[in-house]
Amino acid sequence: MLSPRYPTIIEIGGLLADVAHDGYEAALSEAFADPEVMNTLGGVRPPEAARSFISRTRAHWRDAGYGLWFLRDLRDGGFAGWAGLRRCEADGERTVELAYALTPRLRCKGHATRVGEVALQLGFDNLGLGEIVGFTTPQNDHSIAVLDRLGFDYDKPFEHAGRPHALYRRTQAMHRTN
Repeated sequence: MLSPRYPTIIEIGGLLADVAHDGYEAALSEAFADPEVMNTLGGVRPPEAARSFISRTRAHWRDAGYGLWFLRDLRDGGFAGWAGLRRCEADGERTVELAYALTPRLRCKGHATRVGEVALQLGFDNLGLGEIVGFTTPQNDHSIAVLDRLGFDYDKPFEHAGRPHALYRRTQAMHRTN
């Protein structure tokens, strides 16, 4: 069931964010094959991983009413990555994660922060979530900077997908005070 409280398509700072569909398969396969894109995301993946990711992302939207948006650069229509909120497990805890992954040409331009701000606002104000987490590898300084700009607090180290990660949290109370 899709929720009108979390839009399926939205423009955010020059990016078109919409629900995953089969039209993204070629661009996502290309992104999954690019070592620079996948550097902090567990490494390069085969084309069938793109189909599976699209399918899982759509199923999440259907089941939760919100999810990850796939992003396109409105200047040229090029694939820009994915971002949004999704249910996940972090350190054995079922929670909701703010996730973002941008193609290299769009990194360090404020896009992750802008999309994150919108996702957090929708998550807290529209969906009434009590907490949203973010996590990244400890060496991913760019992602850590995004989480800091978005007002997340560092919580603890943990292991995710067989690699060390850092867990960050932002609560509804923190959101209300900003």
